[in-house]
Amino acid sequence: MKKNIFIVASGTGGHVVPAKNIASLLIDSHYSVTWIGTKHGIENQVVTDKRISFKYLDSSGIRGKSIFHIIKGIINLFRSILQSLIHIKKGKPIFILGFGGYITVPVSIAAFIMRVPVYAHESNSIPGTANKINNLISKATFQTFPGTFSDCKKIILSGNPIQESFSNITRPEIKYKNRKETLNILIFGGSQGARFFNQMIPNCISKYGNKFKIKHISGSNNRISVESIYKSHNISSDVLEFSHEMDLLYDWSDIVISRAGSMTLSEICKAGRAAILVPFPYATDRHQYYNAKFLEDSISAIIVEENDSFSTELNNSLSKLYSNQELLLKLSKNGKNLFPEDSSAIILDNIPELNETFNNTTSEK
Repeated sequence: MKKNIFIVASGTGGHVVPAKNIASLLIDSHYSVTWIGTKHGIENQVVTDKRISFKYLDSSGIRGKSIFHIIKGIINLFRSILQSLIHIKKGKPIFILGFGGYITVPVSIAAFIMRVPVYAHESNSIPGTANKINNLISKATFQTFPGTFSDCKKIILSGNPIQESFSNITRPEIKYKNRKETLNILIFGGSQGARFFNQMIPNCISKYGNKFKIKHISGSNNRISVESIYKSHNISSDVLEFSHEMDLLYDWSDIVISRAGSMTLSEICKAGRAAILVPFPYATDRHQYYNAKFLEDSISAIIVEENDSFSTELNNSLSKLYSNQELLLKLSKNGKNLFPEDSSAIILDNIPELNETFNNTTSEK
């Protein structure tokens, strides 16, 4: 009988995508994976592997909510602890691996009660409330950015697990070898930021004529309106609602304009692409800004903040990158070396309950 492992993740892609990548490796190594999530979380759309079984909790957030939702969240916390105890008793996992977000707290508490080892992964530069709690319980905590948690033996710098196909992307030394008359720009704002990007960026780019080709991920039900703006300015563009092939889009791109969620930044750096980052201003604890600042301080990206001077600053940054294409290579090469190359292997090699030593072959390609 296969040993069972609980993966806990819900909420945003920053929680779910790295969890999905680790889950795939565990399944390929003949472990059974049970995913603890919520019935309405994005994991139900993102995680399509039929080999993963799902269990659901009545879990909801508390921080920044109204009094009614705080009371509801507290009630759901106790309910989800009980549900977690039942799932753990029936599923008998050899360990729990949580990827942040409010859903991980009741599972970690239940695992602590049941004496099941807990491991936590924090994707952002500023730890969330849930992972501050999980870190008190965990056997080891994996951080994507250095300095997220205070140094101690159980804090391990791992980076974010990235899917293997990203290792096939054209390296910066080849991508930016020669100056180009037309640069390819990939634009995506994510679920929280698509509206602002859709409204602002097409008009910003209109002044550049044929200097840029665009692929723009607009989000659901926005493709036609965004497409019409580009067409009105005679800009070569391909507007998509969504893509399951981000690795191919990164490979095509010379410049990425995006939000600054942790998973996005990890993918940009893994791909080795120059980026203009627009942090989502309403992210908890301004974590997107601090994520982006880590790249900017390392000369791996340019920050343009969402404010009244956004259009001017974005145009200045695009002009700078177009006229000084050596900077594209510098940013991309710096980013390529910013995070650990073998994130998945670092995580799995530091979980002693696993029998195997995992080797991330993607870092060798």
